[in-house]
Amino acid sequence: MTPISVIGNKNDQAGFSLIEVLVVLLILSITFGMLSVSFFNTEQTQWKDMNRRLIVSLNHAKDETTLSGAPIVFQIDEKGWRFLAPNLRDELYVLGDALAPYSWKAQTNVEGTTHILLDEAGSTQPVVFKITQGTLTATTHRRRDGYFELH
Repeated sequence: MTPISVIGNKNDQAGFSLIEVLVVLLILSITFGMLSVSFFNTEQTQWKDMNRRLIVSLNHAKDETTLSGAPIVFQIDEKGWRFLAPNLRDELYVLGDALAPYSWKAQTNVEGTTHILLDEAGSTQPVVFKITQGTLTATTHRRRDGYFELH
């Protein structure tokens, strides 16, 4: 067998320069920093999204009531929220699509008004309810113009 010859200078040192190592560490630290921000804020992001969805749904139901003239009942409790509409026999049925029911993902406490009748365009009776999930809290109230917002 013939020996394999390696071309090159045996006196050269193999390895990475200090600049190359620092560049790799910088890229890794930026990547991990971006990942940690997205992972650690998911609970609070979901909480904000859920509250936005609630406000949009309440205001949509108010608009629907104003346009159709038919009352809509909003209920919120420890299980979630739902929008109900009466049928011809005055029995309530659950609305779907944009006003579909929502179930909480975690244990939730609700204080305040938990049953709201959205029946008139000019109905501005005070409505306030507080939702608590662990350390997260949101208070929803009806403004004078009849629309809902977080307080």
